[in-house]
Amino acid sequence: MRRELAMDAAMAVYNEEGYHAITMEKIAERCEISRASLYLYFKNKDEILINAIVDHTEYFTDLLQELYDNRERMRDNLLKELWGRFINFYEKEPETFNASLYFRNSEMILNLPKDLRDNINESASKVVSLQHKIIEYGVKTGLFIDCNPMTLSEVIWTSFLGIIQLERSKQVFSHKVHLETTRDLALEVLSRGIIKQ
Repeated sequence: MRRELAMDAAMAVYNEEGYHAITMEKIAERCEISRASLYLYFKNKDEILINAIVDHTEYFTDLLQELYDNRERMRDNLLKELWGRFINFYEKEPETFNASLYFRNSEMILNLPKDLRDNINESASKVVSLQHKIIEYGVKTGLFIDCNPMTLSEVIWTSFLGIIQLERSKQVFSHKVHLETTRDLALEVLSRGIIKQ
């Protein structure tokens, strides 16, 4: 319970003030436990954030596994179902999603201790593997265009990530957000180019 409170508090500070403003003191204050108690659970703020990211990524892994397990039943809507899981992953905890993108930046990940790098990479690898398997199924069954499934999987995923990044930037600078409209149009464009007619 306290671990979850600490992870939630760290994500709240990250969302409000950014990574560099996070301190163990702010996290302890936010979740109403002593700093000494916080150190019983985590060594530092990076460990808290990475644990939150890994937990959130496990949620995404479960969403993708459920889709893969039901791929035959959902075949006709496979791309839409996959895109919907991307949306669910983002909308469940947007701040954790954004923190995961921040930590996957090559400079940030290289500055993490090896055990934390390994944790984040292991959880990400499961997601990538499932995404590839889902897209490979679509290619092999003739639902999707004939191409390298791994590359197609990366095109779909990075399209989603790019939309999220663009809309976050627009929100910061102009306070205008067209996230749903942009996501919907992207899915339509991808569908027209990926799904065989």
